[in-house]
Amino acid sequence: MNWKLPFDIPLITPTLGLPLEFFSILGIIVFVVHICFIYMLIGASTASVIYNIMGVFKKDSNYDKFAYRMTNYTTVSENMGALWGVAPLLVISVLFTGFFYTAILKVSPHILHIIYGNIIAFLLSYAYKFSWHALQNHKGFHIAIGLSAVLAFFTLPFVFMSMTNLYMQPELFATINNIWDIMFTPVTGFRLLNFFLTAFMATGVVMIFIGARWVKKGEIEVGKIAISQGKKWFLLATPLNIVVMPLLPFVFTARISEALMHTGFIYLPFISSIFLIIAFLYVLNKFNDEVVTSQTALRAIALVVVSIFLMATTREGVRVVSFEEPLALQAQATSEFMTASIAEYKKYKEELANKPAMDLKNPVVLAESKGCLACHSVDVKLVGPSYLEVSNKERNKDVLIHSIQYGSVNKYDVIPMPAQDVTADEALILVDWILSLKDTNK
Repeated sequence: MNWKLPFDIPLITPTLGLPLEFFSILGIIVFVVHICFIYMLIGASTASVIYNIMGVFKKDSNYDKFAYRMTNYTTVSENMGALWGVAPLLVISVLFTGFFYTAILKVSPHILHIIYGNIIAFLLSYAYKFSWHALQNHKGFHIAIGLSAVLAFFTLPFVFMSMTNLYMQPELFATINNIWDIMFTPVTGFRLLNFFLTAFMATGVVMIFIGARWVKKGEIEVGKIAISQGKKWFLLATPLNIVVMPLLPFVFTARISEALMHTGFIYLPFISSIFLIIAFLYVLNKFNDEVVTSQTALRAIALVVVSIFLMATTREGVRVVSFEEPLALQAQATSEFMTASIAEYKKYKEELANKPAMDLKNPVVLAESKGCLACHSVDVKLVGPSYLEVSNKERNKDVLIHSIQYGSVNKYDVIPMPAQDVTADEALILVDWILSLKDTNK
């Protein structure tokens, strides 16, 4: 393939001697932690607004209490999601530097929405949470704040998913000119569908878990609402996600999808769907139970987390097959660059070793070796006075030797001369030469 990538720029991966597989595994782990918080952020913020509205229409304070408590999960998840989000980005930027930053440049300046969009969403969500009781009698305005926060959060995955889809498909670099060229494509749309389905599915099982804990603490009515609504979220989102997951590897470019079919990664989405089927049947079996135990909810959460981990590993598989050829070309360019650099360095050392020794008894050679001629010339003022000017003004050898060895200030209305790294004998050679210039110029 004719890659439109800057392979003439060698890139050395700073792995500290560790195998690349270590960073791949690390990347999967930190990504799973990050994405689980992001799923909860999207789900909890949405749930809080929905049940805030339901509390108004049903005139049921328990729904209002439930909605308010979901804001705690929103703020915790947004902080932890942002914190853990740095880790996978760092791993990716180290392993796939050229591809990662090329994709960012391609979708600039819209990628900056990740920053200012996050700030806006954070501020709105905190305003929504901490004005809850103060705006109890102004529910319309309060819900509008929460809805604005949710909409702001929902815009972020579109931008981020577009960038990640682009860097994982470097053959598209030549045809993608801006973020809109990659955002409105089947691969982005399909992956966003999987993202939001997983967010609502994961939030559902967490709602079941926290509801079980609330019931155990005696907060029965709020707990029952959490359990009941959590089951509905999970059972509505999971079936479609079971269908979507196995199709995800095939929405990338044909080159990637075909290569993936020859690896074990292709089976992971199907296995992931099997775990979700088990979780779905498990929750469905408990559907009529108003109250469930925390252990029951934890089993469902474990199945969902395993499913998410398998899909994160599938994503790593996409990177493996996608970057195999360009990384090989990049490694070759880097190897050639390093080989040429080492050869050039050895050649320089050999030339230096074979170079005739400098005659430091020659004052001109000595002056050049000590860097004197960088600031002085024989007859033209540079940074410092010319040597001819010095010879005409000062005839005392001891004064000149002292000036060279220890520096001088305010002698020639120029920048002060710092002390020079010369011996007394070398200073004498230089002074004799400088003073001889006056005689030569007569």
